[in-house]
Amino acid sequence: MNPFNNFRDYPILPGEVAILEGVLHKALEERNLTMGSDEAEEVAQRIIKLYQSGVRDPDQIWQMIRTV
Repeated sequence: MNPFNNFRDYPILPGEVAILEGVLHKALEERNLTMGSDEAEEVAQRIIKLYQSGVRDPDQIWQMIRTV
């Protein structure tokens, strides 16, 4: 039995955090947002939600947040 059946319960490992940070920084640069702003926090939350919902490919996450 897998204790992480729910993606939201699955821990994000350090290497994965680095990948998600790369997507975040790319999004912030494209939108001319600064880290710590409310908008940046919203983008970060979207990235994490996508990852936790099962989207693991950073390019796919990037494409999905660009359309929002």
